[in-house]
Amino acid sequence: MEKLTEKQQAVFDFIENFYLENGSMPTIREIASHFKITIGPVQKYLQVLEKKGRLSKKDSISRGLEIIGRKKFVPVPVMGSVHAGTFLEPVADRQDYVYINTDITRSMECFALKVRGDSMEPSGIVEGDTVVISKNSPISNGDIAVVLVDGEAAIKVYNKIDGKVCLRSTNQLYPPIYPKNYKILGKLIYLLREYKD
Repeated sequence: MEKLTEKQQAVFDFIENFYLENGSMPTIREIASHFKITIGPVQKYLQVLEKKGRLSKKDSISRGLEIIGRKKFVPVPVMGSVHAGTFLEPVADRQDYVYINTDITRSMECFALKVRGDSMEPSGIVEGDTVVISKNSPISNGDIAVVLVDGEAAIKVYNKIDGKVCLRSTNQLYPPIYPKNYKILGKLIYLLREYKD
């Protein structure tokens, strides 16, 4: 494998460390911002890293970088936002991707959502987090799930007692909800958090 220059190595290290810290690859703009350079030079660095066998990239996806030789990761579509509080609009169309280790996703069908609101903060889910949801994992009492109630989605703790469903927030400021019509969209299996200064 062809050796990298000091600057090329610095860009590669940033991409690798960004992935380890955030669970998703940086965008070209995020790389440019970190090194305080414009997008053009970043694109040239990525082309060189691809040519030297360190990266592959999908031009149509904003976080479409992949580190060659690392464990296999699968793209999980980010389908919009979900509210940790009151209910929000239904889950929307795909907006972006996060890349998750196949050890986590296994054979599950997954999607991801950005969290808005503070109702799940005591359980470690805060505004700005990205939650990865499995559509085909069984739901048990006490699991955190994304639930659609009357056409609106929220992330809550699921409980079913004597045939009655209760959706709870872990923030005590929010009262429990006892929905008549609901649909479980999936179970929380993973959480990603972006570091901000």
